[in-house]
Amino acid sequence: MLLLIAGATDMTRELLAANFLEEHPDWKHLALEDIYPDDGESEAIDEFQMSFNTIIACECVRDARKAGECPVLITCPSPSMLETVQEEFPSELVCVRIGSDKEWDGQSFHHEVNTKKCSLKQIGGFLRKLAHA
Repeated sequence: MLLLIAGATDMTRELLAANFLEEHPDWKHLALEDIYPDDGESEAIDEFQMSFNTIIACECVRDARKAGECPVLITCPSPSMLETVQEEFPSELVCVRIGSDKEWDGQSFHHEVNTKKCSLKQIGGFLRKLAHA
């Protein structure tokens, strides 16, 4: 399974991923935040470079999965990265939008979680259910 979480803040995605991976040690984690520095000091990354980096990261996921069928949690900081990942894994990717940030409007998600009504613990429980579905 490939489970992608997008939206919310970097910190929220990081906490969700850390809690999820602690409970699922057999899962791998692809943190797209690591190839998309938003530290205010890095030069702006153009769309082509970001897309290229995302495709390379997806190839790494493919290679890891060929070596052994391992499930992967992907955290995604950018709508354009989401589109690239969806193109790379059109049938096996399950996408979850966390929160209602406007920048994600118009993107395609399988599930959406309202952070105004759900705690991190509840969101984690939802992700666990998806992982075991």
